[in-house]
Amino acid sequence: MALEAADVLVVQKVTGAQENRKLSVQQLAEFIQSSNAVTFKGVADLTLASAEPASAQNGDLYVNSATAPGAFAWTGGTNPYTGTIQPNAQTIYVTTAGWQVTNNSTSNLGVEQVQGTLPITIDGTVAAKPIVGVNEATTLTSGVVTIATDNDVAAGTQGVVVTAVQLKDTNDNLAAFEGTVLSVSGVDPIGVTPGTSTSTPEITIKDSAVSQRGAVALISDSAVSASNATTATTPKYVADFYLNQNFNQLTDA
Repeated sequence: MALEAADVLVVQKVTGAQENRKLSVQQLAEFIQSSNAVTFKGVADLTLASAEPASAQNGDLYVNSATAPGAFAWTGGTNPYTGTIQPNAQTIYVTTAGWQVTNNSTSNLGVEQVQGTLPITIDGTVAAKPIVGVNEATTLTSGVVTIATDNDVAAGTQGVVVTAVQLKDTNDNLAAFEGTVLSVSGVDPIGVTPGTSTSTPEITIKDSAVSQRGAVALISDSAVSASNATTATTPKYVADFYLNQNFNQLTDA
């Protein structure tokens, strides 16, 4: 239900016998309208006496433009503020008493600046809304990394790192095959005999003989050895000790 101008309120006086009185809504509205209002006059250096307005009115409000704390220099009124005034503090003129000051809190008001140490980065393009980021790790600089999946490990994906579990699995798989020969076989004349263990088999080759492929030794070309049946001759040996069957290939006299 909306109030009407003729509606009355009951109020109590704070002086005298403190009796109850009636007050119409119209009277209350007129009282509020006639009360002194606050008038913002702008900014001024409140540490300079020369900046004080010559004729201040009740409710005049100024904001201190000084960039450093200083002594309040305005003296208008019977009981003006005395003391230090902070940057951005406010002063309001109260009739008779004079200038009254409200200093801003000097306590910690919160975060004033955000800084980062690499690999943390700060984008301060908008000072009130800094964006915090982090660089990716490289072979030369530290930063954030992406953990590899098992598929990444199998595929050798670049730019990801393995976990301790993935590295252990890989090492275990390598250890299962490291240094162990499961099976070695040879084709004649190569032969294989067991060594001291399955990891050290001995590989051999047979000597050559009639109808047997194998290793041979070369005959010495320093003397004729017509009875030697276990070494192989060389073209030089034949040229030195035997006559060419085709005389036409001999050098002319």
